[in-house]
Amino acid sequence: MKEMINQLTQDFIENRDTVKKAIKLESSYIYPVAANVFCAAGVKADADKLRECKKLIKKNAGFGSYLKGNVMVPFAAKLCIADDPDAQFEKVMAMYGILKEHFRRSEYLALLATLLAEKTTIEEAGHIAARGRTVYDKMKKEHPILTSKEDSIMAGFMAFSEKSDSELIDDAEKCYELLREKFYDKDSVQTVSHILSMTNGAPEEKVDRMIRMFDALKKAGRKFGKHFELSTLAAVSIIDADEKELVDSMIAIDSLLSGQKGYGALSLDKKTRLMHAAMLTADLYGESDNAQAAVSASALAMIAAQEAAMCAAIAASAAASSANS
Repeated sequence: MKEMINQLTQDFIENRDTVKKAIKLESSYIYPVAANVFCAAGVKADADKLRECKKLIKKNAGFGSYLKGNVMVPFAAKLCIADDPDAQFEKVMAMYGILKEHFRRSEYLALLATLLAEKTTIEEAGHIAARGRTVYDKMKKEHPILTSKEDSIMAGFMAFSEKSDSELIDDAEKCYELLREKFYDKDSVQTVSHILSMTNGAPEEKVDRMIRMFDALKKAGRKFGKHFELSTLAAVSIIDADEKELVDSMIAIDSLLSGQKGYGALSLDKKTRLMHAAMLTADLYGESDNAQAAVSASALAMIAAQEAAMCAAIAASAAASSANS
């Protein structure tokens, strides 16, 4: 495991630097999540191919498209790992068009389009999008103020679940109430509850496991962020592996990242670094077989960790942009 952790962390840093070299002047929060696209797929980033994929998006996504915003860099990375980037781009555009029939345009919806393109067919997308909207409306009914465009991606993700809509929402609500006893950020707790709702087991057991991991990290001197970072820890907590092993993996990766450029005093903070360590831990246990995605907790965890980290990067980039304007 130690060798795997060392190699994965090294690949992550190399991929990040390659992405940064190929696509300049983007948010420092975005590069790591794009780098992780390559890590999760088990391939090395290719600067020339990244530039070509960026051109493809810029030229064809349409004026004012959210696919050309903060989503663009991870989208370019996703196109890079596709067998046919041009065909995959067209598929994402088709998915985005289908989603816009059910949701308002946003960067989160653009991100959901890239996920749908990887996980389903054009023929199935209409059903997934419609079900996602139904789930979103049920979320909105439970939490009218909390639920907003950021939740569209989780609603779409939950639409892949074999559980019924009512089972998902009931499970999420129970998890939400339990999580609120420990964490105060209602938005983050809601997202965590959605991730936990997609897995089997009693809400009490799922929440307790995540909190135990949070506390174990804290005891080891690693304070996991309680805001947008938290959903990435939730993703790791649903992996079917020993709790201590998962925590130890996060700590080991965090230690390796702490010595890397980009994670110093003037760069990304410790909470973001630990979130990235969690994201990479999900890669260690993830399964890339799409056919398993609906039933495998490890596959679900890897996708959830990726999407959660991307959503966090979008939120952080938007906040940084507002602060600088």
